[in-house]
Parts: sequence; C-alpha cells; structure tokens
Amino acid sequence: MAVAVFFTSDTHFGDHRTLNIHKRPFATVADMDRELVSRWNATVMPDDEVWHLGDVARRPQDVPGILSALHGKKHLIRGNNDPVATGEAAGWSSVADYAELSLDGTAVVLCHYPFRSWNGQHRR
Repeated sequence: MAVAVFFTSDTHFGDHRTLNIHKRPFATVADMDRELVSRWNATVMPDDEVWHLGDVARRPQDVPGILSALHGKKHLIRGNNDPVATGEAAGWSSVADYAELSLDGTAVVLCHYPFRSWNGQHRR
C-alpha cells in the first residue's frame, strides 16, 4: 500500500479556549483530545506522512505524549502558538517555519500563515 500524505493544522490539543472560540462540539477538553486522536488514527496509517501546519497544543510539555499517540511520520511547520519547546519535543520528523514539497509533480508551499504570493505561483 502506498504511503499517503496528509495536512492538518490548529489542533490546539489541551486548549480550553478552542471550545469557545472555534465552537468545537465537545463538553470537555479531554473529550476533544480523545476524539482528535481517534479520528487522526482512524485516517492516518503508521507509515503515512503528516504535515502539521502549526498550533499543535496549548502546553508544550504535553506534545511528546500527544505525538506518541498519533499515527504517522509527523512534520511541524510552526505556528504562532507553538513555542520553541513544541518544536523540540520528541516525535517530530522535521520542524521548520516554511517548506516546499513536490507531490506527484504538484508544487506545495507550506506555512502556518496565509500568502498573497508564493514561489512558482506564475508557473502553473
């Protein structure tokens, strides 16, 4: 079976603020975190690749445990809510602020922040 590549962002594990700000449909943060892990692992296989485009978790000390519970080879593109300790946590295959990939001949530019222009945008 081929390795799949997934992209996600703004999981905000352990962050009670997301229940209100983003209107996530969970009674507690623990319920939210369990469901996020369950859905991730139902979709991502252990050998798949996942690019997380920032804002992983409220508390960086929780990140190693979260990463160990999630399937896949995980890469972090840091977001505005990712302190240095989040990127230093065990379990990341790579950590950067920006990345460029080629997937089946398609150029993909990865960053937590939106762009008005990007490398290669005028070359299809």
